[in-house]
Order: sequence, then structure tokens, then C-alpha cells
Amino acid sequence: MKLLIVILLALAASLAIAYVAVDDPGYVLITLAPWSIELSFSLFIVLLVALFVATYLAVRLLARIWRTPKDIGIWRRRRLTGKAQRSQTQGMMGLIEGDWLKAEKQLLSHLSHIDTPVLNYLGAAHAAQAQGDLERRDRYLAQAHDSDPRQTIAVGLTKAKLQYQTGQLEQALATLDKLRIHAPKNKKILGLKMQIFQDLQDWKALSELVPAARKYRVLPEDKLGQLEQLTTQRLLTHSDSGNGHLQNIWKTLSRDQKRDPELIATYVDQLIQNGDNEQAETLLRKAIRQEWEPKLVLLYGRVHSADLAKQLKSAEKWATNHQEDPELLLTLARLCIANELWGKARSYLEACIANDGPAEAYQELGKLLEQLEEPENALTYYRQGLERVSTSTAQGHQVAPKAVEEAAALTAPTTPDSPLESDR
Repeated sequence: MKLLIVILLALAASLAIAYVAVDDPGYVLITLAPWSIELSFSLFIVLLVALFVATYLAVRLLARIWRTPKDIGIWRRRRLTGKAQRSQTQGMMGLIEGDWLKAEKQLLSHLSHIDTPVLNYLGAAHAAQAQGDLERRDRYLAQAHDSDPRQTIAVGLTKAKLQYQTGQLEQALATLDKLRIHAPKNKKILGLKMQIFQDLQDWKALSELVPAARKYRVLPEDKLGQLEQLTTQRLLTHSDSGNGHLQNIWKTLSRDQKRDPELIATYVDQLIQNGDNEQAETLLRKAIRQEWEPKLVLLYGRVHSADLAKQLKSAEKWATNHQEDPELLLTLARLCIANELWGKARSYLEACIANDGPAEAYQELGKLLEQLEEPENALTYYRQGLERVSTSTAQGHQVAPKAVEEAAALTAPTTPDSPLESDR
């Protein structure tokens, strides 16, 4: 477009000069003693233009000759940069294809001519680890950091992930701790730390990270809730300092957590194992009164408080609104057995089985019938219990491990020395 405009302007100027020269060609006199030159005005203009063009071309030629070394340098750099970019691409493709040797070789080629050498070093670290050379991996990671210190988080996260993949959990944690100083809100750092703590079964450390994970939305709320529940359960079940430490953990829980049936069941189960049946009974009774939960009702039958008769009366009050609940019927039967009320216990167990109760009801009834010296009827219920477990398993129903173990032991039932020993 510019060339066209120049040509048009030159033509216009030529036409104007020609038009003027037709009427009055004029002349130009140039004197330089002892010479003088007389030219027509038109010829002078033509020569002047030719001189200008020649001068312009000569200057351009000299400038191009002057810049030739620099242009050659630029061309060489562009050529090497192109080769470096192709090597980087081939190296990345090697990583994707799993050709670790090729990937490492290509990524380390022409590093001085690549704009982002940190990416090449990180890729080479992956390739070196895949080949089992951790020392070389660490060297590449150090070079990645040196090549661009601004990428501390990216390099550190890559290092931590690679350490985690090779089982260097403690080293990975140390790397992540350093990174958190620079980026305490980084989701990737928090997520990987949580995964490592879970693998190490460090439930206390994991529980301390949950608030930060919720604040910065490291996980969806539903998954975070499940993780928090799991962590709390593990804290409760791994408490090895007696009831004092167990209760301290319980006190630190939020109100919503203390209403979670799964956590209540875990806590109560630990209280029972530690012999604190009184607190277990009180907590369960209050929880069931607030919200009916079959799992907690079933657990209530395992608690043997100091006043078993009072405990039985509390459970019998619930039958007003839940008289056909199989879990309640089994709990009532167990409390009757604890109170040595054999007839009532048998009635409750038979009602529980009639209402499609759990497999434990068959075992309890079998044991009771043995105490009542009805071995044939007891064996019948033992067998029915085993069939119930087998059917539930085949249909994909979850069966408590304890129930399976107990059911397996029923194939060779033995008569206890006394009814009281059977229950204790």
C-alpha cells in the first residue's frame, strides 16, 4: 500500500514538472570556476532525483553491511531457539509416552536457548525418577530452582509429589512444610499434606489440617465431612491413654460432631472397652432420646450399667413408639438376659426374628435356648443365623465383622456351665 502511494506521488510530480516544462522549460546554471554547466530545469530535476535515489541505496547498503554480523547472530539465536523448542516438545512427548531415556535426553538439550528451562529440569526429574535414579532427580530439581528462583512453589510441589511417589513421606512433609511458609493458602500443598498424614495414620496432625482445608476449600464439603468423620473416629479408637484422654478428645468436638451417630457409636464403643459403662449408658440414652438411630439403639444393649433394671425400663419406654423395631427388640432381649429374665428375653428375640432382625438375634436366641436346655432348637437357630449371614452377603448387604465371626463359631455350640456365665 505504501509503495503504491509513493508511485502515485512520483507520477503526479512528474506530470506536474512536465506540464510546467512544456510552457517554459527554463534552465539551471551551475558555475564552478573555471567551469560552468547549463542544464534544462527538467533534466536537473531528473538528475537530482537520481542522485537522491543513488545516495539512499548506498546508505542502505552500507547499513546492511554494518549490521550483517548482528543479523547473523540473530539468525543463529533464532535457529538454536527453534531447535531448543523442538527438543522441549519431543522431551514432553517422551514423558507422555513413557520413553524416559529419550525424554531426559531431549529435555536437557539446548537448555541455554530455551525461555523456560525450569520446565525442562522438572520434566527431566520425572524421567530420572522413573528410571530409579533419585540422586539425579534431586540434582535436576536443584537446577530447576536455580534456573528460576521465582518458581519456588512449582518446583517444591513437584519435589514433594515425587518424594511421595517413592515413599519418602517424611521428606515430602519437610518439603511441604517449607512451602507452606511461602504459600499457606495453597490447595495443592494442603491436599498433599492431608494425603500423607492419612497414609502415615497421623490422625492428630490430619485433624489439625481439616479447618484450614475447609477454609480454603481444598476438598468438596461432602468429602471433607467424610474425612473429618474418619479422622475423628480414628482419634477416638487410637486413644491409648485411658478414659481421660478419650474424654478430652470428645470435648474438643463441635456440637454437630457430638450429634453424629457414627462418632457417638465409636466413642461409646471405646467407653465400653475401657469399662466406663455408666457414661456410655448416659450418653446413648440422651442421644437416642434426641434422635432415633437404630445403630445406637442396638449399641445400647451392649452397655451394662450399674442399674440394669433401670436401664431395661428406659429401653422399654421406647417400645411405645418403636415396638416393631428389630434393633430395639434385640436390645430389649439382651437387657432381659442381663437381668436374667429368660422368658421375656426369648419373646423379644422371637419377635425380633419375626420382624426381619439382624443375624445376631439368631445367635442370641440359640445361646438362650442352650441355657434353657433346648439344644436341638438352639442348633436350628444357629443354622438359620448362618444362612441369614450367607444370604445377606450374597445380596451385597453389609454384615458386621463381629457378627460374621460369631456366626462362624456357631457351627459347634457348647453349653455354658451356667446362664449367668453365658451373659457375662
